[in-house]
Amino acid sequence: MPLRSSVFTVLSTRPSAVRSLQSTPLPSPSHPSAPPEISSSSTANASASSLLPPPSHLPPLLPATSPESLPSSTTSALSLLRSHTTPSSGIYLLARLHSRTYLLHPRDILTLPTLRPLQPPGTTLALTRILEVGSRDYAIRAPAAEAKELRKQLGFDLDQVNMLPVIPSWVAKCDMTVLEHTRSPQETMLKKKRRKGYQRTIKHKQGWTRLRVGDIILGDGVPHAEMDGTPVGGFT
Repeated sequence: MPLRSSVFTVLSTRPSAVRSLQSTPLPSPSHPSAPPEISSSSTANASASSLLPPPSHLPPLLPATSPESLPSSTTSALSLLRSHTTPSSGIYLLARLHSRTYLLHPRDILTLPTLRPLQPPGTTLALTRILEVGSRDYAIRAPAAEAKELRKQLGFDLDQVNMLPVIPSWVAKCDMTVLEHTRSPQETMLKKKRRKGYQRTIKHKQGWTRLRVGDIILGDGVPHAEMDGTPVGGFT
C-alpha cells in the first residue's frame, strides 16, 4: 500500500517538475519577438530579383512581313498550288452535281440519287462543272462559283447563269468511279383526307448511286482540246 501511494504522488507532480527544468523564460505577450532572419533574407532576394534585367535567351521580335503578292497568270497560280498539295492529299474541289454543290476530297465516297442514264459499276465519270479547286492556303475559283450572288446583284436569268464559265480540264480535272447502285429501306406513307372518304397508302424505295472520288489532277494552264470522257453533273 505505501508503494502505490508513492507512485501516484510522482505522477501527479511530474508537470511541475518539467516546468522547473525550463531555463529560458517565455517572452511576454506585450513584446512580440522579432521576425526570423529567413524571412528578411527572402524579402531581400525578391527585391533583388525584381531589379535584374530581363533574360537574354528570349528570341528577338521579328519585323512585320508584307503580304505575298497574288500570281498574275493561271500558270503561276497552278505552280503555286501544286507546290503545296499532291493529287491525293491536301487538295479539294467544289463541284456542281444535279443542282447541288459538293465539297470533295480525293478518296471520298459520294452518295447521290440514282444517276440517269444508269451506268454499270466500274464506269469512270468525268466532272465537267468544277467551280473551285484549292488547298488550305490557296484556291482557284471560277466565275460560276459566284452565280448565286451575280444572279441577285445583276438580275441574271437561269440561262445566263448556266453560261458562266467553270474551271476547264486544262486547269484541274477529276474522275469519279461508280461503286454501286442501291436502294434505301421501304418507306410507307398514308395519305388521308378528313370527311372525304379518301385514303391511300404509298410505298417507296429511294434509289442511290455511290461514287468514289479519284485524284484531283492539276493541269499546265495552257488551253487545249477537251479530253474524251463521260460527263456527269449539271447546274440546273
